[in-house]
Amino acid sequence: MRPTVAPRWLPILMNDRRHLDRLARSLIASDRLAGPVVIVGHSAGAASGTWIAPRLIDAGIEVRGLVYVDGNDSPNHLIERAWKDVTRVPIRAVMAPPNPCNRQGRLTSFLRARRPGSVLEVPESGHGDIEMTGAAVYRRACADRSGPTQWAAVQETVLACIGELLEAG
Repeated sequence: MRPTVAPRWLPILMNDRRHLDRLARSLIASDRLAGPVVIVGHSAGAASGTWIAPRLIDAGIEVRGLVYVDGNDSPNHLIERAWKDVTRVPIRAVMAPPNPCNRQGRLTSFLRARRPGSVLEVPESGHGDIEMTGAAVYRRACADRSGPTQWAAVQETVLACIGELLEAG
């Protein structure tokens, strides 16, 4: 399931704690989260997913882990604010080398200091590789220069992380 974290016309909502709390309540009420859950967040979605995870856990939903896909923290530091609430949640971070869109690897450094072994860096990959389209926006904004080989490597690594977390329960 892929919930809409924020509408395109108001993307700032993906950093708004009240909005994310409402989204978590909506997910919980929907009964669409049957079975174990792995939350996957690309870019700023890593921060949103980290904020939402403890709310799902508090509601009795089995969150088996978080997978960050070239993630970064939000301007209001949602990952840092929620960090104490996800101490028992396994985290895997599939990261590109430092680039403008992952804030020059800040989350990679944060995780390596606090969760050694959680970061998997895919060499020569780019910020938008999970979308596997080579979107021009990532080439312009993030300086992505990757191609199909890296796109496939990122997708395979993300899927392997999800599988590992689901099986670990």
